[in-house]
Amino acid sequence: MRERLTDRETQRRLLEAARALVVERGVSTGLEHIPFEDVIRASGVSRSSAYRRWPNRERFYAQVLLELARGTSLPHATPLMIGPAIEIVQTHSDPHKHRDLVVELLRGTLDMDFTTMRDSPEWRTFLTLIASHTGIIDEQLRGQVAAELARVERQAVDARARAYAQFTSAVGYRLVRPLSGPTGFDLMSVTTGATMFGMLTKGDVHSAAATKPRKLRAFGSTKAAEWHPATYATAALVLSFIEPDPGVEWTAGRIDDLVETIQAFSES
Repeated sequence: MRERLTDRETQRRLLEAARALVVERGVSTGLEHIPFEDVIRASGVSRSSAYRRWPNRERFYAQVLLELARGTSLPHATPLMIGPAIEIVQTHSDPHKHRDLVVELLRGTLDMDFTTMRDSPEWRTFLTLIASHTGIIDEQLRGQVAAELARVERQAVDARARAYAQFTSAVGYRLVRPLSGPTGFDLMSVTTGATMFGMLTKGDVHSAAATKPRKLRAFGSTKAAEWHPATYATAALVLSFIEPDPGVEWTAGRIDDLVETIQAFSES
């Protein structure tokens, strides 16, 4: 005889089963590839209990979207936590080529950021939730999903702002006046994040010619390097917000300090 479940337990099992199926099958443009009957079978809940708790399938799927939004996050941008950053610094150790170091460090770490974001299931889930939540009929549920997505985005903005502040100080730069402090880095993070979002969402529909790297001597660097369009666009924005700090003398000792900063950041 099947165990009689409370409504709360029925809801919990169905939502957990739906989340597990989403993890197993991935998220496309919505949840149409997760039939309600599959969720019922996976949950171990009786069909009568399931349909009694959620006679409206649209409301069930809206609730699943809310649960996904509550559990999602975005990979944090961390320019100084990436292993290759130390190698970049060590191969650009001439204090007289400070700009070369800054540009190459940006290029390498932003390339890594884009790759990490593009390949992460969290990004795909977030993108699907952005596209799907506006179709939720229930206004209250739609508002709850939107609030969770705003929370996820805010966390990413805050993390990126902290990383850019750390990067700017470590390479002997400062915010371009009149920008200053946390509000300046927050604005920098919001604008670069919007650029990254646009580049990532359009990446799948752009032609190969539009996304292939180009060899450029970019942003005042004396060395040519392969630049992907998305990395180039984001680096251009970053460098429009910062400039060399006239109060900082870039020496071999500062380069050693930068390596130590990266190592400490990676270990924390």
